[in-house]
Amino acid sequence: MHRRLFVPLSAVAVLLFAACGPAASPTAAPTAAVAAPTATPAAKATPLPGTTPGPTPKPTTAPTAAPAGPKLGGTVRHPQREEPPSWDPSRSHVDPAATTKYLVFTKLITAWSDNPQNCQSQAYPWGVQTWKWVDDTTAEFVLRQGIRYHNKPPVNGREAVAQDVVLAFDRYKKNLSYMAGKSALIDSVTATDKYTFRIKTKSPWGSMVTELLAHFYGPWLEAAEAGGANGELWEQPTKSWIGSGAFMFESWLPGVKWRVVRNPDYWIKGRPYLDAVEAMVMPDASTQLAALRSGQLNLIREFNEEMLDVAVRERPNLQVARCPGTTMSGAGVLWMNNSGPPFNDARVRRAVVMSIDQATLIKSLYKGRAQPSMTLPAVVQYSMKLDDYPPEVRPFLQYSPAQAKQLLAEAGFPNGLDTVINFSPRYSAPAPMVAEAVAGMLGAVGIRAKLNMMEYGRYSTTVLQAKYPVGELAISPRTVNTPEDNHGLFAFSSGAGATNRSVVNDPEFDKLYNDFRATTGDKKRLEQARQLQIMVASKAYAAWLPLTDSAMTAAPGLHFIWVGNTRDYSMLMETAWME
Repeated sequence: MHRRLFVPLSAVAVLLFAACGPAASPTAAPTAAVAAPTATPAAKATPLPGTTPGPTPKPTTAPTAAPAGPKLGGTVRHPQREEPPSWDPSRSHVDPAATTKYLVFTKLITAWSDNPQNCQSQAYPWGVQTWKWVDDTTAEFVLRQGIRYHNKPPVNGREAVAQDVVLAFDRYKKNLSYMAGKSALIDSVTATDKYTFRIKTKSPWGSMVTELLAHFYGPWLEAAEAGGANGELWEQPTKSWIGSGAFMFESWLPGVKWRVVRNPDYWIKGRPYLDAVEAMVMPDASTQLAALRSGQLNLIREFNEEMLDVAVRERPNLQVARCPGTTMSGAGVLWMNNSGPPFNDARVRRAVVMSIDQATLIKSLYKGRAQPSMTLPAVVQYSMKLDDYPPEVRPFLQYSPAQAKQLLAEAGFPNGLDTVINFSPRYSAPAPMVAEAVAGMLGAVGIRAKLNMMEYGRYSTTVLQAKYPVGELAISPRTVNTPEDNHGLFAFSSGAGATNRSVVNDPEFDKLYNDFRATTGDKKRLEQARQLQIMVASKAYAAWLPLTDSAMTAAPGLHFIWVGNTRDYSMLMETAWME
């Protein structure tokens, strides 16, 4: 039996969140963007984004002179809070290993924004040159020719081919639990010639490209022989991390750092500009601040806002690029276990939603550096604003403690009820503070919530597997790039598995969601997404918490560092350069 720890905020250790988060956006506009797929002829070959770097983000103080242009050389050093739990690329879908994976390997489809200041992104061919729907259940993809793996044995710089994708799909399907619900929809992946592969789905799946290939958990181009005859080398990155990305894995000193260096044979000529990127193991935010102050670090991708304020006061020439209200938050959702009482009653769930004052959370905990959230974050395709909802649904998205009390009484709880909020401090510095603030707001309407701070191992096998107790609540991160992402609309479908953390089983929702997922026409998908958002808001499956602003902090002299909602960390380091 696991002992549960109920704690006040004063006893909560605040940790820095540095998950697989924001990355850079290239600036060269494409001539053909990949949006929702349609059963039409293949798209024209698309140019590579980011060939011309975009503007440097505005620093906190104006530079004395404009930079002359990209230069070769220099090493970027950024912190990671811990060692990777796994080095196997098919398992390392989140940090600490994920950002390095972006540098070493090549994604088939990447997420990309055509404007460094635009936090929205779209699916864009990267390792893939073109793709098309052959019929309602078959998509055909053609790899870019000339993509070569790093010139290291046993791969020795060979060209990437379609069969690599077939083998990578097989590994990801077996090893990555986050992909299970979606990979189950795949009937087969086959190579039809050296560069062409086809994905056949078991039923129409119109959002497959954005939902599966463009998502951060892959799959990626891999050379199977790098992992050894039986895959025994995948946990040894100095031997097996032989990708086709802009950087090559050079060394790993456990507990200290790992290092990647420029790939001289990178398939995008002239890039990258940097000599190397080093990930420094630094669990503590104050240690990271001291390292930034001393020059040991020159880039921090996520930073505790209080620490960031201190850093900027001490070094006013630091560059701080922000993306407001992005889909990256360590405390983005308050899940309610819908599978039994009291949260199987929509009135109780609505009371929870209406007790949470997002404006106060933003002001008091995030210093204004967050945005209110609803069913889909504002940066996500098809997202609705409050005024877009029918008048009878809008109250269920707004703070109203008086109505919350009334709903509890109508549900048979005139004297309130008792529950628990499960959370882990691992994900975000504000997460423990958010948990305590939310508990206070719930208490004000009669929902007495104890805080259960869980060590991450226990949290990952309960909350993250949708296995926390009936009658309780849970706080978790929220990462949404498309409506079909794990924490988007998909999260409330019965087929979502572990990501259905409110344990929703609603046939009405499932039918509409499955129709949406199968549809290829964008106009029809827009209306379906609207109906789904209205249903989620009306039935109050979960309560939304503010989405924090992403902040990238860079030392002076490091150029073309910006924040967007692209998740493509490789683009960040490919276009960065140092004076």
